[in-house]
Amino acid sequence: MQDQSSQQMEPQDHGQHIPKPTWGWKAIYMFLIILGISSGIIGLVYRQLPKKSEVLAKRKIPKIRSVYALILSPIPVTMADSISKAIKQEIGKDSIRVKMVVGGTAVYKHCTSADEFRRLIDTAAIRARPADIEIQNLLHSKIVDIITSDTLPARLYVIGSAPEMSAEALRMRMKSTIEYLDIRNREMGRLTIINGLEPKNSIQNKVYLEFYKRVGIEVEE
Repeated sequence: MQDQSSQQMEPQDHGQHIPKPTWGWKAIYMFLIILGISSGIIGLVYRQLPKKSEVLAKRKIPKIRSVYALILSPIPVTMADSISKAIKQEIGKDSIRVKMVVGGTAVYKHCTSADEFRRLIDTAAIRARPADIEIQNLLHSKIVDIITSDTLPARLYVIGSAPEMSAEALRMRMKSTIEYLDIRNREMGRLTIINGLEPKNSIQNKVYLEFYKRVGIEVEE
């Protein structure tokens, strides 16, 4: 009787020692969850790469021409808006291929779009300091340095007004500026001056533009 009882109990005793795979399955589930989360994060990161690459590619697109705006003195809001609108239209839709710089007493910046260029021209023209020959000389020097740093065909919009001083004094002040721009125009890349000076009948403004014309730089009225 004892042998039969022991034989009946053996399977029950044996079954109690079979390990239950509870932690093993939990580990597998956790691994799959982590793998899924990681895949999602990697997917999001890589989806951003084309956008970043596109931005870098645009920055590397070569410029084919330059447009500069030199703000010599403040002008009325409506006039500034009219001038900046005309300049934006002249630049056109392909502004990414245009080097754009605004120089003035209130703003001095390289622009990345025609919209920014127009907005900064408005700001610079409205907030500019009154005509002052010393300040204007500094502005000319900065613009000259940038214009002579490339060989692209360039258009320089001169906006505002020349200071009230004698033609001889103005000539002496502008002599070096005109010489550098003359060399740039003849030997590096064509330069065109666009007259945005006001009032048009001002003697100082006419004298100012005549300096460019004398050395053969084209002036558009």
